[in-house]
Amino acid sequence: PYVLASFNNTKEMQAVLVSYQDNATMQELTAQALFGGLPITGKLPVTSGNGMVCSSGLTRNEVNRFSFGLPEEAGLTSLKLKVVDSIMISGIASGIFPGAQVLVAKDGMVVYRKSFGCQTYSVDIPVQNDDLYDLASLTKMLSTTLAAMKLTDDGIIDPDQHLSYYLKSLNNSNKAFLTIRSIMAHQAGLQPYIPFYRKLMIGKEQDSSLIGRHYSIDFPVRVADGFYVTRNQPQFVIDSIIASPLLKKAEYKYSDLGFIMLGETISQLTDQPLSTYVQKSFYSKLGLRTMGYHPRDQFSISRIAPTENDTVFRKQLVHGDVHDPTAAMMGGVAGHAGLFSDALDVAVIMQMLLQHGTYGGEVLLDSAVIAEYTKVQYPANKNRRGMGFDKPSPAGEPGPSCDLVSPRSFGHSGFTGTYAWADPETGLVYVFLSNRVYPDAGNNKITQMNIRTIVQEAIYKAVN
Repeated sequence: PYVLASFNNTKEMQAVLVSYQDNATMQELTAQALFGGLPITGKLPVTSGNGMVCSSGLTRNEVNRFSFGLPEEAGLTSLKLKVVDSIMISGIASGIFPGAQVLVAKDGMVVYRKSFGCQTYSVDIPVQNDDLYDLASLTKMLSTTLAAMKLTDDGIIDPDQHLSYYLKSLNNSNKAFLTIRSIMAHQAGLQPYIPFYRKLMIGKEQDSSLIGRHYSIDFPVRVADGFYVTRNQPQFVIDSIIASPLLKKAEYKYSDLGFIMLGETISQLTDQPLSTYVQKSFYSKLGLRTMGYHPRDQFSISRIAPTENDTVFRKQLVHGDVHDPTAAMMGGVAGHAGLFSDALDVAVIMQMLLQHGTYGGEVLLDSAVIAEYTKVQYPANKNRRGMGFDKPSPAGEPGPSCDLVSPRSFGHSGFTGTYAWADPETGLVYVFLSNRVYPDAGNNKITQMNIRTIVQEAIYKAVN
């Protein structure tokens, strides 16, 4: 602390943080304190120059960002968490996925953040903690649902209003009376899936009249390397959804279609792409470094885990472009898929939701809106879903989580091998990212062996 006497113009500084050792650990802790991950309660032990008096110092007890520490600091046992290492190593050896990231946080402290394996089975590129994965349907929760929650918070949309009230093209369709709540809880009777990509195929071959091999005015929408489509393809997807038949009965049926329409609605209401709206409203404010659409525009391809070797539609390895073919036809930005991230950025959003909509000094959502969206919406209809969030199944029924989570917990899984779950009762946040679809999306061992929920169970058992 005596070095303070050597500084000039200290009166012009709003604050000075004194750390007492010059090593990597102290530097990391100092950064966490500066950014709100650790409390600041220290006082100067001596009097130094420039008015720095012994026992003086500012106190800030509030912790509003993730801190990083040992499992024992948050009430978990390191030895029990090593079970997760064994599960992941076994999963790679069994060919469930080539590599993955796992993150565990408890009460706002990241206590486990590890990467396993490689990006592919054939190329020895070890997965790093800040590599990006295609989040697939986590996009529904981490993009479209967040946007809908903010628009609800701002009084712009009402979940119980018909979507057609905001998306006028639905007015004269069979979807005119579908509410946002029913759509987001998969209770609206929408078709589960439509293979839109077949519009670009003639039999098993690509229709060269509808596909450009280079970016141009006629073919400005990128689908994959050397694969561009006309700018009316995104609208073709929306029009096809509007014209599609409803199921005979409005019961719980998981569907991408409603979230595609909701993403389009958000874009129209905010007069900007969905990707821009969530970037400005959430990702930038939260300081997220990797989360977003179109990762190739910002990151080296070597940091992005590849997904499927698509032999049907794109006829190539999908790498850095969204795996979902419908989202790809829409230019990589859609309400149901398209988001990429590392595990930490996903965890930050889940932690923000646990902290009632605040993080890092930013108030992003009202706690009442979060409570409304994360509760079960149609319990009487044998539907466990929240609005945009998945929820635990009733006891004794198969579901998306292990049996140890609380009924208040919420999260989502993704087709590419991703998973994120948060539990208000225990303060646990768990994120699992993998590219299990590499090189073949038909490899469904991750579901057959329930590895994501087995890891989750091991985490809960590690809590003291």
